[in-house]
Amino acid sequence: MGDTSPWPRVKSEIYGLCGRNPKSNRLVPSIAELEPDHVVLDIGCGPGAAVRAAAGVVARAVGVDRSEAMITIARRRSRLFSNVEYFVAGAEDLPLPDAMFDRVWTIHAFHHWESPDQGIVECLRVIKPGGRLLIVESETKGSHGLDASMAAELAHRLRSAGFDDATVSKPHRQLVVTGMRAD
Repeated sequence: MGDTSPWPRVKSEIYGLCGRNPKSNRLVPSIAELEPDHVVLDIGCGPGAAVRAAAGVVARAVGVDRSEAMITIARRRSRLFSNVEYFVAGAEDLPLPDAMFDRVWTIHAFHHWESPDQGIVECLRVIKPGGRLLIVESETKGSHGLDASMAAELAHRLRSAGFDDATVSKPHRQLVVTGMRAD
């Protein structure tokens, strides 16, 4: 699969150095209620900061990104972690087994998904019963994020796709839409 993302190598390197989301990358592992035996997935992982943050807590942390350049950076930065793995993939076609993950999240990347509804179905497929999906976006009225009504609509879409207990919260000025897969 060629790199069809908007993130060529040079742009990816620049983003990886200065365009990170450090607060959000720390926020998600802290609100995801991670346990040492968990297996987690970060969709749209970019240079892998949240994957590495989770790797210090969980059994296995996996990241996917459509950009080969971002995955190259993430692999290079994660080379000292034995429990981290990365794949080039989009949310809509995850190259991962069914019911593998305790937590799946996407941080400031949901608005880039090519087919959000197909991505939501894929998330449901790869999450274990009792596992959770967390979609984190900035609160905005623009195209890069969600506003409150869009977040409420997204929670409804999660419930329609088969997630239970879909909620919207706003920790640290981020909109977080969470859905739990039924047991």
